[in-house]
Amino acid sequence: MWALARCPSLTCADLAGLPRTSATHMGPILYEIPRTLASSLAARDGIVSLDPQGYLRQILPGGLIGRSKWRNPALLKKLDVLKVSEQEASFVIGRDYASPRKLAKLGPEVILITRGESGTILWSKSMGIFNVPAFRTRVRDPTGAGDALVGALLVTWAKDGDLLWAAAVGSALASFVVESVGPANFGAIKEIQRRASVISDQTKRRGS
Repeated sequence: MWALARCPSLTCADLAGLPRTSATHMGPILYEIPRTLASSLAARDGIVSLDPQGYLRQILPGGLIGRSKWRNPALLKKLDVLKVSEQEASFVIGRDYASPRKLAKLGPEVILITRGESGTILWSKSMGIFNVPAFRTRVRDPTGAGDALVGALLVTWAKDGDLLWAAAVGSALASFVVESVGPANFGAIKEIQRRASVISDQTKRRGS
């Protein structure tokens, strides 16, 4: 992956008119959400979520994107949800292997570790650790699957208050996204619920 240019960072003034919401998700691409703005957004009411992928990237010579370690303890402690891929988790924790419990020590109430076709590991402070499977389907383009998962999870959790069902809905929505190239299909409500029911039945508690 290469970056030809980087957009200007967002400012608090840019989001001054942001309405109150039941959930807020931050998903920086390349450091366009600076520390002060992220901290301000994390202090909002409702569920606050972060996918730190944009903080785990650096531009190398020639525009090549490389990995970089990142840690912001003050921000992490304000989060309700931290969503990372399996590969990104080690860069957040600073170790070769980052278990959900190790990530949880950073402060978030809920940890989501996405693993592609292997599903998602969900850790909740109140419920423990679960394996949430991915719905079996033909994968054409995985781009955006994680965003779809966390977005659907937040909306469903904020509405119904059932985290495990929300995770199943998120996994179901992601399964539709990967079936097409680009964000072309998100599934109809009944189709999402049908797949979510299958995923919910297959969700299992983990021992550690």
